[in-house]
Amino acid sequence: MRLWRLRVMKTSDTKLWDELWKKDISSYDADSVLSDVEEESASIRCKKILRYLESSVGDLSGKRIIEIGCGGGIYSLIFARLGASITMLDYSSDALAIAERNLGALNLKGELLKADAFNLSEEYLGKYDVAMSFGTVEHYRYPRRLDICKAHVDVLRSGGVAIIGTPNIAFLPHEILKVLLVARRKWFLGYEGSFSRGELLRVGRSLELSDVHVVGSSWKSDVRRYVRIVCDTRTFKRLFPTDNQICRSVVPKKPRAHWLDDFLGHDIVMLGEKIA
Repeated sequence: MRLWRLRVMKTSDTKLWDELWKKDISSYDADSVLSDVEEESASIRCKKILRYLESSVGDLSGKRIIEIGCGGGIYSLIFARLGASITMLDYSSDALAIAERNLGALNLKGELLKADAFNLSEEYLGKYDVAMSFGTVEHYRYPRRLDICKAHVDVLRSGGVAIIGTPNIAFLPHEILKVLLVARRKWFLGYEGSFSRGELLRVGRSLELSDVHVVGSSWKSDVRRYVRIVCDTRTFKRLFPTDNQICRSVVPKKPRAHWLDDFLGHDIVMLGEKIA
């Protein structure tokens, strides 16, 4: 029954995201934005993405990059700091308000584009060196699930790179937590269908991309993060009211690459080049 509830989660819409982003507008300051950017810049996932981009498009300075469903636009901020010309696209005005605030917090410049990625005007098609999204495409069911991935390719020039980051269905701590939250009616992100490596590779082939890779985040760091999340829940504190050795022992550590990251990390990212 609980799995059935998960399958019929309502697809996320503009209203849902506006409500979520409104809650976030006042929750960050300049220091926290900088902290988020620097933490992600040092992550295993980001380093893999930058290595791929270096071999595919070279120096990012002056390159045109668009982030689809940008939200706060952490990767746009990372690439802007490296000299890229960034466009942050979202259909939520509140998301773009956060993106604008984050740009200002880091004294960066970028274009803010309120638009539907499924219906972009001709001026945005075939223009970008990199098109990316993180935490966007998993909120769609097929056929729009493939359509939103295709939207990344449509805006790329020949030789441009598509970057699509999603939750990994093989990262069981997240999937189990999601099922429990849905069952208790506490899941707030609408429909989220995590991807597998195989599905992302099939998407890359369907989009006729070349040099397709799927890379993952640090699975060890991700597990530690989820243990801390569980330790902070009221249920855990009620069951274990005294200071718990497990929680105290799980402290942030400098992420180190592991061969299992690309298979078991919380986040997996497809990278591929447009060839035509």
